[in-house]
Amino acid sequence: MSAEIRALLLDAVGTLLRLREPPAAVYLRIAARYGIARAPAEVARALDASRIGPPPLDGVALADVPALEREGWRGIVRAALGDAAADGPCFDALFSHYAGAEPWQVVPGVRDALAAERARGVRLAVVSNMDARLPGVLAGLGLADAFDALVLPSTCGHAKPDPRMFQAALRSLGVGGGSALYIGDREPDCVAAARAAGLRAWRLDPGGRAGDPDVLRGWAELAPRLAAFAPATRSG
Repeated sequence: MSAEIRALLLDAVGTLLRLREPPAAVYLRIAARYGIARAPAEVARALDASRIGPPPLDGVALADVPALEREGWRGIVRAALGDAAADGPCFDALFSHYAGAEPWQVVPGVRDALAAERARGVRLAVVSNMDARLPGVLAGLGLADAFDALVLPSTCGHAKPDPRMFQAALRSLGVGGGSALYIGDREPDCVAAARAAGLRAWRLDPGGRAGDPDVLRGWAELAPRLAAFAPATRSG
């Protein structure tokens, strides 16, 4: 029997939560409130081409990370909607919109799966490159209390695929890499990075091949799959 899984490290967007509608539609709708119009195809192309991720973090103080993240999003709004949107109240409205629960939904099966693992004494952490709005989003969705730790660029000063981000999560949970499992939806900068950091890792992929040991096809599979490992014990 394999060693017990004492902790789950989980990606956020695409794994635990997802957007309710395409971002281009939201951008266009909010921009229209401020008299800004763009062709839908143009906005969609700009968003598809944008690099959405954390800013460079080396040498940056943790207190400065949220502001840098916000400015990174300003560049994306500029590319999609132009200067008037990026430098005015349209940007503030867009940024605030995605800070709340309304545009997000919990991936089916997540709540039950997390509750079952917590009941077994498994420690849970979010390990995500999402910006500092994530805690508020999770709270709005009723998921904040499901986790023992939230490990983000704004809380640890690192971002995936940097192995130091996974190490920070393991320290937060008080477990070693050999007893932790990472689950995420992207292979190169997510699942493969976790493996490179010394963790077991599965890719969440509803279209994955049945029986693939490295793929979780849905959250309903989690408990049966973890049954192959020695059972964790509830902490006191």
